[in-house]
Amino acid sequence: MVPGTNISDEYYTQDIRVQGHDLDSLIIEGCTFDGGELYISDVSYVQVINCTFKNQKKNGIRIGFGGEADHILIQNCHFSNIGSNGIDSHEDAPDCIIDGCYFENCALSDVGAAFGQPHHAIYWKGKNVTITNNTIITGDQRKGNGISHRSSGLIAGNKILNAKKYGIMYFADHPGGDSLIIENNFVANCANGIGITSPGNLDYHNKNVIVRFNSVANAENYSVFIASDYESTTQLSLYGNVLVSPTSNYFTNYFEIDTAFNLMHTADIGFVNIEQGDLHIQAGSMADGFCSGLSIFPAVDIDGDIRLITNLDAGADEVD
Repeated sequence: MVPGTNISDEYYTQDIRVQGHDLDSLIIEGCTFDGGELYISDVSYVQVINCTFKNQKKNGIRIGFGGEADHILIQNCHFSNIGSNGIDSHEDAPDCIIDGCYFENCALSDVGAAFGQPHHAIYWKGKNVTITNNTIITGDQRKGNGISHRSSGLIAGNKILNAKKYGIMYFADHPGGDSLIIENNFVANCANGIGITSPGNLDYHNKNVIVRFNSVANAENYSVFIASDYESTTQLSLYGNVLVSPTSNYFTNYFEIDTAFNLMHTADIGFVNIEQGDLHIQAGSMADGFCSGLSIFPAVDIDGDIRLITNLDAGADEVD
């Protein structure tokens, strides 16, 4: 990469490195990475926009492994047929954004899964990440998560289908911070819905974890799973969610947690198409107005529609 020169509409078939602060604020736009990994490290404010990543044996994008890479933006990119992770970060990747991307058939490799270390569509370890408005369809993924997050930040507005492990998982094996908020997500037809799954290092735990206004439908096992050792470290709040479980396995938790206004049911509560993972609600849904009375909630829903305190719907969608 040439310092001071943005990159657009290039076609790459080998690994590309963006490394060193002489490449700060580089914009990579409209490029195709066919069979090669994009490696970003020791750099700030790089933007990767409208790019395609496909046919990778390794990762689509790897961030922060050779030095801190902060304020990286990955936006409106497409990932398909990726052997390892669609996007993988080191913990030296703070304050990054992944927004509006599409992931299909990532984490295809059997190698990690065979050792109990599967890959994921998004595998993130840096603090204060924003993961928003992405679509993840795991397809032939080998045992991994849609989003596997290890630190603090915001996970909101994502649509995750068919994950073989968890749709969204928080695993505290890297330093966290003040809070992790998981809100306004559709998680459908996964082995498990949302997991706060393992204590990891107690010193790494976020002070607050908030799981609110998500729609989780037809998880094979747990809709929401909370592991035990967070009791002494973390304030956990779960409210405003829609949890549809044919087995009535809505919450699995090992200590008392703050829950309120969660709509739990064994069957479709009035979604547009639960089988296809379209968890928007129709007029007359059981979720319509279910959370009226709550005073704290996301200002908008998964589509950016304003939520109304006078008729507040449960789950990720506020009915039109």
